[in-house]
Amino acid sequence: MNRKTIALAAGTVAAGVLTAGGWLGYQQWNEPLDGHVLRGYDASSPTSTAPHTQNVFTGRVTAFEEQRNIEGWTQDVYRVKVGSVLRGDVSGTVRVTYGLDDGPTTRLKDGQTYVFATAAWTDTAKDGHAQLYQGEMKPVDDTQLTVWKEAAALPVVPE
Repeated sequence: MNRKTIALAAGTVAAGVLTAGGWLGYQQWNEPLDGHVLRGYDASSPTSTAPHTQNVFTGRVTAFEEQRNIEGWTQDVYRVKVGSVLRGDVSGTVRVTYGLDDGPTTRLKDGQTYVFATAAWTDTAKDGHAQLYQGEMKPVDDTQLTVWKEAAALPVVPE
């Protein structure tokens, strides 16, 4: 074989490999990225999460309603009686959806009061408010409340 034929064959093989690799890469990105949330903040930190919320409030869980898929995410839906509001204008009894980005969610206990850092879903009547904080959810105590009060006082990050 002469050099021209070898160069042409090598170029054809290289083009084929690049085309196949590009197609396979496109197919991978063409599928939805299930189970991953890209955020510009640390969702396990109150001071990082609070500036991205519409509402920060204490609330007593009155009932677990259901578990369902909302916008591609498995969420537990709770009925929550709003206590003290640290940010926002939420009041009365609201629905809060809660699900962790990774791993199973530990169910919140009826009758316990927690701090919720939320943003409203597009359809608030149907879906309520999404819990944005992804740290450990434990019943509120004075120390935790102080941390959240300071976090809620931080300016809201514009969307």
